[in-house]
Amino acid sequence: MSVDALLESLTLEEKVGQVLMVGMEETYLSPALKARLERFHVGNVIFLGRNYVDPRQMRAFTDDLQRLAAARRTPIGFLTAIDQEGGVVARLVRGGTTVFPGNMALGAVGDPELARAASRVMAEEMRALGLNMNLAPVLDVNNNPANPGIGVRSYGEDPALAARLGAAAIEGTQGAGVMATAKHFPGKGDVTIDSHLDLPTVPHSVERLNRVELVPFRAAIEAGVGAIMTAHVFFPAYEPEPLLPATLSRNVLTGLLRDELGFEGVIITDDLFMGAISKRFGLGEAGIMAINAGADIVLMCHDPGEQEKAIGEILTAAREGRIARERLDSAVRRVLEAKARFGLLEPEISDGTAPKVGSPASRKLALDIARRSIALVRNADGLIPFDVEGRGNVLVVCVDVSSLTMVEDAQLGASPLARAVRTLVPSAEETRVSQSPGEKEIRDTVESASGRDLVIVGTYNGHLYPAQAELVKALAEVGPPVVVAMRNPYDIAGFPEIGTYVAAFGFRDCSMQAAAEVVFGKVDPVGTLPVTIPGLK
Repeated sequence: MSVDALLESLTLEEKVGQVLMVGMEETYLSPALKARLERFHVGNVIFLGRNYVDPRQMRAFTDDLQRLAAARRTPIGFLTAIDQEGGVVARLVRGGTTVFPGNMALGAVGDPELARAASRVMAEEMRALGLNMNLAPVLDVNNNPANPGIGVRSYGEDPALAARLGAAAIEGTQGAGVMATAKHFPGKGDVTIDSHLDLPTVPHSVERLNRVELVPFRAAIEAGVGAIMTAHVFFPAYEPEPLLPATLSRNVLTGLLRDELGFEGVIITDDLFMGAISKRFGLGEAGIMAINAGADIVLMCHDPGEQEKAIGEILTAAREGRIARERLDSAVRRVLEAKARFGLLEPEISDGTAPKVGSPASRKLALDIARRSIALVRNADGLIPFDVEGRGNVLVVCVDVSSLTMVEDAQLGASPLARAVRTLVPSAEETRVSQSPGEKEIRDTVESASGRDLVIVGTYNGHLYPAQAELVKALAEVGPPVVVAMRNPYDIAGFPEIGTYVAAFGFRDCSMQAAAEVVFGKVDPVGTLPVTIPGLK
């Protein structure tokens, strides 16, 4: 059946279902979830870390969802979406899946072919689990070190680099049959507020936005990206109504993205539960406004009860004409066209064999990228490479790896850096400290570090947590440490006197292993900083 004929066959309620994407609490298709999806004819779902146990469970879950779709009056496959960016935002990190370094590590390498290869492998593993839409890549140009929500999720501060690597990632993803999603349009790299918490503003002129923020999105459109996700950010250059986020702005979504940039794919909102929206608008009201502004899918990740109320309000608005029939049909048509393009109109169900993920070749690729990404920013003390022969009294001081933004899943408290160091120096000891270590923690850590042959300190966004800088400075008083930035590379701005500093661009095992290998001379550091560190000479 053609898309037009399919669209014509749908009821109003079924059309509304196709413009919804909802999050779930379950790890399987429970009777309650099935009833909720059926009651509202929901056509698209998003999986978060809470929904994933292992590959076999995920494939069973997605198969059951597609069986549900196949049994409907008009069978149309679900979009099954997930945030698998790599690096700090990756939902599929258990059960043997391949976990790649994130975007800024790829920016430090600068090779589009590796960005394409990594994205292809991630997409192939997603397909094996029944996932057909990746809410990636991030195309925000991170030119503000104080940005709390993007940082290493960005390729860097150079718009042209982000454009090249982003386009390659899109081609790799979609070449493997998964729809890519460029985010967060028109770009939220230059903000100091996390939109999960409140509404940021990007105050720049149209000229500046065209020169910086929009460059990667133009490249994404040229590369044929299937979807673009909106930013919950206010852009006064395009929107005269004060504090109206891009997600709800017709000037941004229709005027800029559709009419000026010529994007014909699916426009999907970021999660409407985020503080930038929820503090100012009701969930249902925001959904209605987003659709009227030009969004084709509204994303609601949390709280099933609130979702149901919002969906009811959206349905009422569609029935009463507050969402014009032509606008709704246009949104549904784009969703159906995207599903047709990626072979998803007919629900895709596996043959029941165990999904294959995490091949040795894929793991080698992830580690190779990580090895090429590590940047030796400063080596004034000559500590790297460190010859451990006869000097094995090594201490690793590691800040707890924790979730710093709401887009991240809960992280394990164990030290990935210490684990990596012990693969090379089995006798190495570790001390863990909190994200903002107190005075006693610092004193105790300094005492433990005294008399060591080498102290390695793993910081974690220390540029935003001043107590980490105090820890590093205190440790330097008993001997020069090697500092490894396990997330954003800006940490050295807080302790510019430190002589040895390594940027790893992420805490995943592959990046920590590569950083340890650089410290002990197993591989040469060849990564380059894709961002400017304030005050660094």
